[in-house]
Amino acid sequence: MTLGFIILGLLMDKSMTGYDLKTFFKNSVNFFWSAELSQIYRELSKLEKQGYVSSKTEYQEGRPNKKLYNVTAEGQAVFLKWLMEFPTNLVPISRNEFLVRIFFSSKLSNDELIHQLRRYILQQEEDERVCRLIEERLNSRISDSQSSNEAFHHRLTVRRGIYFAQSEIKWANECIEEITKQQ
Repeated sequence: MTLGFIILGLLMDKSMTGYDLKTFFKNSVNFFWSAELSQIYRELSKLEKQGYVSSKTEYQEGRPNKKLYNVTAEGQAVFLKWLMEFPTNLVPISRNEFLVRIFFSSKLSNDELIHQLRRYILQQEEDERVCRLIEERLNSRISDSQSSNEAFHHRLTVRRGIYFAQSEIKWANECIEEITKQQ
């Protein structure tokens, strides 16, 4: 139900449509939790049945109607209870296609493997760059007293994204170094 708790947390700040939530995901929590639009809508439906969110349709002329979701008092209570609990699983079960390919990379030539690792480094450098841009935006929001507390806490997770990308780059460079020594 972690996705449900993320949705509840996002809706604590303001009402949003499913599409708004997906956009917010893409620009914030996507570095540590991803969700497709269909998953978000499925979870919103469950949350509404549980009484944790409510929705109202906003009618628009000449455009499709919007369904806005709000957290209920019960949803806020269950979210805050979850937030105060310590997670039972700190090591996420991840599916990393790149690591699967590295695991089987003995079937590749060293040059092909190095090429893959260099592409991975480029991707991680881009992820780090994006995280740094987000961090800069958050730093400017921290100086604004109304949004400083939220921005401060968001920046904590963005920094983890920066450190993660840096460690992945270091790891990939070490792999390249070891492969090169083997040749």
